[in-house]
Parts: sequence; C-alpha cells; structure tokens
Amino acid sequence: MSVKKRKKEEGELRLTDKKHPPMGILSTVIACLSFCMFVVVCVMSGNHGGKAGMYAGVVGILCLIMSICGFIIAWISLHQEDIRAVFPTIGSVANGILTIFYMLLYVIGTF
Repeated sequence: MSVKKRKKEEGELRLTDKKHPPMGILSTVIACLSFCMFVVVCVMSGNHGGKAGMYAGVVGILCLIMSICGFIIAWISLHQEDIRAVFPTIGSVANGILTIFYMLLYVIGTF
C-alpha cells in the first residue's frame, strides 16, 4: 500500500497546527451583528410607516461602516500564514455582500 493511499483511508485522524484566526471570527461576528441591526431597523421603520426618523438612518450608515470594517478585517486575516480560512472567508463574503447591499440601498434611497 502506497503512502498516498494510506493517508486517504477513512477514519484516519489528521492533526494540524492551523488555527482559526481571531480576526476572522471577529469579521464574521461583525457581519452577523450588522445584519441583525439592519433587520431591527427595517422592522422599526415598518412599524412607524416608513417614518422612523434620523436614528434609523444613522443606524443604517453605522451598519455600512461596520460591514466595510469587517471586510477589511477579514481581508487582513486571510493573508495570515498557517490559518484555517473558514471564518475569514465567511466574514469577507458576508461583509462584502452586505456592503454592496447597503450601498445600493443608499443610492436607491437618494432618488
């Protein structure tokens, strides 16, 4: 049996020294928090008939800034060495999609 076939055996435990980067986990948490804040503002605005006031707008801009910062943090953590790329990838994709969504919402809202 060759070495390659032995490595692919089912049930074999592979140990590695790669770790989840804290910055990647932070970026994923920022994406979740930003999305939750946006949902709360949308529900609040719907309850007030679209006239939620200045606070809803400020929270929306804050969500945009949080998503941009989360994307930057995820991008930085993706370039670290010897890491598991799961959380930085989730954080960068989620924050990138949220940033694009918030920018589109902002542009549509100006017209």
